[in-house]
Amino acid sequence: MTSVSVNIFPSALDSLRRTATRHSPDETGGVMAGTRSCRDGALEFNILGVLGVADFEDFKDIYTASPTEFVCTDRLGWATLALRVVKTYGMSYIGDWHSHPNSSLTTLSTRDIHHLAQQYMLGQFDPYPPLHVLLNWWLSGEDFRISAHIMLGEFIAVLEPRIIG
Repeated sequence: MTSVSVNIFPSALDSLRRTATRHSPDETGGVMAGTRSCRDGALEFNILGVLGVADFEDFKDIYTASPTEFVCTDRLGWATLALRVVKTYGMSYIGDWHSHPNSSLTTLSTRDIHHLAQQYMLGQFDPYPPLHVLLNWWLSGEDFRISAHIMLGEFIAVLEPRIIG
């Protein structure tokens, strides 16, 4: 692999922002739909749609959230949410996302890294590596930052997604 890029459509980014803001000050998260490709050594992810777990009453029991933590407590329930993003957007489930409200923290927690590594080891997204997007901002402002984290073997690449479309 010679390069990695992550692109996000403006509508998906707006949905991330609205969902994260609506559920702040607690962290929240969800799943992403889109496309992935690897051509001539260039790996590309395109995030075209997102769903937030907290936006669905039927998923309220599969996670816990606080201002400093978002944890999936039911992997089967999360898989059901992933199927919903596939049905909603008619595209592949390409990864997960979560928020860090009132924070400048753009790195994954130890728990997040373990989850990403587990997805990688289980081949959950084969033949592509797992993708995790993190959205953070200060509650007093509108300065949202987004970072994409991709498990590549024994290390995690961190990129700033490019807004396209």
